[in-house]
Amino acid sequence: MAFADDVPLEGQSLVRLPAGHRVALPDPRQAEPDRLRREIRAVSESPVVSAVLEIADAVLLVINQERQIVGFNSRVATVRRPEDVLGLRPGEALGCVNALAPRGCGTAPGCATCGALGAVLGCQEQGRPVESECLIRTGIASGALEFNVRAAPVLVEQVPFTVVSFRDISSEKRREVLEQVFFHDVLNTVAGLRGWAELLRRPGSDVERASARVDLLARQVEREIQDHRTLLLAESGTLVPEVAPVRTGALLADVVAALAEDRVAKDRRLELERGSEDVELRSDRALLLRVLLNMARNALEATAPGGAVQVSSAREGGAVRISVRNAGLIPPDVQARIFQRSFSTKAARGRGLGTYSMKLFGERCLGGEVSFGSATGTGTVFSIRLPLPGAGT
Repeated sequence: MAFADDVPLEGQSLVRLPAGHRVALPDPRQAEPDRLRREIRAVSESPVVSAVLEIADAVLLVINQERQIVGFNSRVATVRRPEDVLGLRPGEALGCVNALAPRGCGTAPGCATCGALGAVLGCQEQGRPVESECLIRTGIASGALEFNVRAAPVLVEQVPFTVVSFRDISSEKRREVLEQVFFHDVLNTVAGLRGWAELLRRPGSDVERASARVDLLARQVEREIQDHRTLLLAESGTLVPEVAPVRTGALLADVVAALAEDRVAKDRRLELERGSEDVELRSDRALLLRVLLNMARNALEATAPGGAVQVSSAREGGAVRISVRNAGLIPPDVQARIFQRSFSTKAARGRGLGTYSMKLFGERCLGGEVSFGSATGTGTVFSIRLPLPGAGT
């Protein structure tokens, strides 16, 4: 194996793609079967390729110009059976939900912002190493796979290939997100606390009402610190969940009350939907409340002045679905990335963590299923589905 003459390993600048970098979707056609077999044989018979693949402390793939895998290392076995890998594209081998599109990896709308695809295409187009980060949603409740991706051009028997490394950074990214979520929430609460404290100093202010709000917000800061500590314990595997009976009627009433005077509810209504069922389940109430507050806060922000957001709960087989509905619609390109870490349609730093934290807390910590739908006629609905006591679903 040799690196292309115009792509030396030393002194070659590395291109780093920014988060959310968008690419044109590539040609979905695959290599002819005979050529694919020749490429697989050439890579497998190269002792240098074999040595490089196995020495890497990451998932390593060798792909052809059609982005099909013609070589890989043993670390691929942690995400896919080795015998099923050759001929696939990276997203298909790693179980990405976007790869379930009819024409496979690289053809779904969400692929346009895939960091792995961007690195591969950038490398093939520019003839030099390209690095990016990639979040691959696998469609399982345990969460997504997050990778640092680096693609570099190589020649094997004078045929151009791309070596792509996938280094798992899921743990460090989860810790980073937890810190960002914590600071984001605490700073929001402290801003409200300062506002009410300043109001207390004004002549003629409603001291009783302001004092009550200061007390409420101070307790909220305390709860957010405790929640963050709980999540850190969950990450380390030492958390003992505080599971207790929870009634959805009282829970949703708390959501409505907590946001009644929040700035996001100004000129908007947050109300309990008619026909909502009061269902008893067992869960960690504090974490579930946090998921629902994030849903409701985001819905209020997306609602025009004078509009309303409805919260509701209903039995669904052996589970309960708790939902937050608003009349707005989410554009299709945004929908494809809605639960990705740190993705936001807002420009401010620290925003856009709400939807990701819903998924993180609701599924990883509470064992539920967080989802959303957005369509004309129904608006946008975010929900969490949780099993009921004694149910098998």
